[in-house]
Amino acid sequence: MTTRRWLLGAAVALALTGCASNPKKTLLERTGSYVVYDLPAQQVMDAAEAELGARGYSLLPSTDPLFLHTPWKVRGNHDVFTAWSRRYIEGRVRPDGRLVLRAYKVDANVHARTQLLPGFQSSDGVTPEDEPNTTPTEMLAVEPVLGRYSTRPVIRRDLELEWAILERLNPEFAGRVKTQVDVYLAEGAPARNAR
Repeated sequence: MTTRRWLLGAAVALALTGCASNPKKTLLERTGSYVVYDLPAQQVMDAAEAELGARGYSLLPSTDPLFLHTPWKVRGNHDVFTAWSRRYIEGRVRPDGRLVLRAYKVDANVHARTQLLPGFQSSDGVTPEDEPNTTPTEMLAVEPVLGRYSTRPVIRRDLELEWAILERLNPEFAGRVKTQVDVYLAEGAPARNAR
């Protein structure tokens, strides 16, 4: 009986906090993950770059035109907690000439200060008062130094970003998929054991 209460409590907590999955969103994202583009590769990668830009990411240089990656985006207070995130988008050309797009996100959570304070970068006896304007005035987003209680970076497929790129490239097709998902959900998902 204790296990049932615990499971019921966990389900209620997930539902109240919004962590329970949205079936429509899940179906749309899964559908977007199976798309193979019959468009020029550069057109697809330009749409991916535009979507990243709309989300506030800039791009790092890449020698591969089918690979986009962003610098770390940092949110939070460096004194207490920071959330670091970056995105990778990879295009793969299939033997038939069509393109498959995969988006990935890397997230790392860092607790407490992990970088030196601005102005305390060296220990050579020179103070900021001796040489004004020689030290940084803000924290720089470099690779996160993971402290003792920090979580390790986690890489996951970013299905939501893949769906957003699909919507940007072909809004008509995305609209038809949304309509079909709505119909599917309105009729109710078929029972797995029905014959």
